[in-house]
Amino acid sequence: MTYKVIPIPSEIAKSVRETMISPQYKHTAFASIATGYGPCRSCLKVFDEGTEERILFTYNSFEGLADLPLPSPIFIHKDECKSFSEEGFPRDLVNLPLLFEAFGENSELIKREKVDIEDIKTQIGELFDSESVKYINIRNSEAGCFVARIER
Repeated sequence: MTYKVIPIPSEIAKSVRETMISPQYKHTAFASIATGYGPCRSCLKVFDEGTEERILFTYNSFEGLADLPLPSPIFIHKDECKSFSEEGFPRDLVNLPLLFEAFGENSELIKREKVDIEDIKTQIGELFDSESVKYINIRNSEAGCFVARIER
């Protein structure tokens, strides 16, 4: 099973850094020193707590995919970082408390399950075995916020 983990669009991260406003909702964004691991929704790496600055803003992970929005607070590095573009599952995400949410047409939730860190690739493949699954959202299981999307 081949898949791609997709971070938030670079244009959104750039806009937030330049304006300190969520481009989707026009809500003010806030910068502060990281007090949690995150991760950054652009590079998909955890924050260096207590030293790195991060920006908190409102993001709709369903933009362009469904009519029903599902906004969530998310973090990115305050300073520009390289957007995740590697193959496979991001190393910094492996040991975080995560959920996979498999979605069909019009953001219909088909299945939600805790990430099995022992066999992530197989788990992703099994979710995509259902033709009705169009994409998988990765969410933080503690905070409930969007992390990234997985596509075939």
